[in-house]
Parts: sequence; structure tokens; C-alpha cells
Amino acid sequence: MRVNPDYVTNIVGSLNQVTASEQTLTEELSTGVTVNSLSDNPAAAGQNVLITSQLNAEDTFSQTASSVESLLQVGDSALGNVVSQLTSAISLATQAINGTQNPSNEQSIATQLTGIRDEVVSLANSSYMGQYIFAGSLGNTAPFSINITTSPATVTYNGDSNVSYVQTPSGQQIQTNIPGNQIFSAAGADVLGTLNNLIADFSSGTPAASSSADLTSLNAALNYVSQQRVVLDDSITRLTAAANYNTSESTQIQSVQDSLIQTNTAQVASQLSSAETQQAALTQVIAAIDKQGTLFNELQ
Repeated sequence: MRVNPDYVTNIVGSLNQVTASEQTLTEELSTGVTVNSLSDNPAAAGQNVLITSQLNAEDTFSQTASSVESLLQVGDSALGNVVSQLTSAISLATQAINGTQNPSNEQSIATQLTGIRDEVVSLANSSYMGQYIFAGSLGNTAPFSINITTSPATVTYNGDSNVSYVQTPSGQQIQTNIPGNQIFSAAGADVLGTLNNLIADFSSGTPAASSSADLTSLNAALNYVSQQRVVLDDSITRLTAAANYNTSESTQIQSVQDSLIQTNTAQVASQLSSAETQQAALTQVIAAIDKQGTLFNELQ
């Protein structure tokens, strides 16, 4: 009996192909994806690289947006408290100017205004995660310091005037800060300077001639702070909308990626079972051919 060597070679080749297919299917089941190397599906692998890059960019933006939104909310809360403090200061200054207060009351109002001024300085030096909110780009520097050895007291701004932005994946630019000198010591709306002037106006027990003008300036400063707060509120609104859109888009892109490379477990399991059956059958055939060849040699 003679065995066709080409027949045996073909069977061995088929066994190798089935074994390789079995290994590929096993890897797909274990990893959960159909593309584990470029050779598996070059087109899908390339597309997957682009999708992964986009998802990483959107994930980075989501993390940045969350941190920046928290910072903006802290800043917005601080300015809300400043508005409340200035409203109280205006009420006190109005009482001091109306001519019904005795010297002791005038000095008491000056003391209360001092407490308000100190609270506003503290709010102007608000920080988030160790970074001062109103210092421009100098987050490690407390933006405001006060010198009470003079009358009126003087305030120094130690930050800079740099405005920061965050860019969304779609290319929008959203403002993420307002430098403190644009809020608390702006020309024509000098919050801290006006408070210091009013404290000096009433410290002697008699309203100074400049007290009415200083009260008018404080009203202007209050309106200006409220306007600056609107800028932060607008940034919060835009950032929230961008983050929500980003989350929705990421979900859609993730779905596309899953459809592109995710393993169909039931289908692959069925294919693997079929491959294992083929492998067993081919192994048996090769064993039988090998046995027949051995027997033929012994009969010669």
C-alpha cells in the first residue's frame, strides 16, 4: 500500500490552518476584541487607533472640565459673598452719612466696615485645590495684601492680568478665570480702595466730606462686581453644556468602537468549537495514515 505524500502534506497544512484559527479565536474570546494586532484587520486596526485617540482627547477634556467647573463655582460663590458684604457696607455707610449718628456710632460703623473689608480681602484671596482663583496665572501667589499702617489703608495686587481659557473638543474657547485686579481694584470700581476710604471717612466719629462720593463709588463697585460675576456664570453654563455634549458624543463613539472590534462571544465560541472538532478529526486522520504507512513498511 502506498500513501500519496501530497495528500498527507495537504492534511498537515489544513491542520496547521485550523490550529492557527483556533488560537486566534481563543485570543478573541479571552480579550473580548476581534482586532488584537494589525494583521488581524489592518483597516479596522487603523480606524480603532483614530477612535481611541479621539476618546482619549474627550476623556482628558471631561477631567479638565470637571476641575475647571468646580474652580469656577468656588469663584462664583466667592463673588456672591462679596456682593452680600458690599450690600451690607452700603447700608452701613448710608446710616453713617444720614446725620443721625453720634460719634460713637460713627466709629462703630467704621469698625464694622473694617470687618467687611477684611472679609472681602479674604474672599478675594479664595483658593481651590491650593490655587488662588483671582491671581490671574500666578495661582501660587495670594493676590491681595493689605497695609493698615496708613490711613486710608492700602491694598496691593500681587497677581497678574492673564486670562485663561479651556478649549473644548469642538474648538470653543471658554474663559476660566478673572484676574483679581479686574474685579476688586479696577479703575472706577475699586472695591477695596473704596472700602478703605469709607473706613477712614467715619473713623474720627464725624463723616468726612468725601463720604458721600465714596458711597457713590461703592455702589458703582458693587454693580461692577455683579457684572464680573455674570462672566463666571456664563463660563459655568457654557462649560457644563460642553461637558454634557462631550459625554454624549463619547458614548456614541464608544458604541462605534465596540461595533468595530468587540467580539461576538456566541459566534466566536461556535467557530472555536467547530475549529476544535476539525482539529481533532484531522489529527485522527494523520494518525491513521501514519499507522497505515508503518504497517505497509512492516509487510515489505
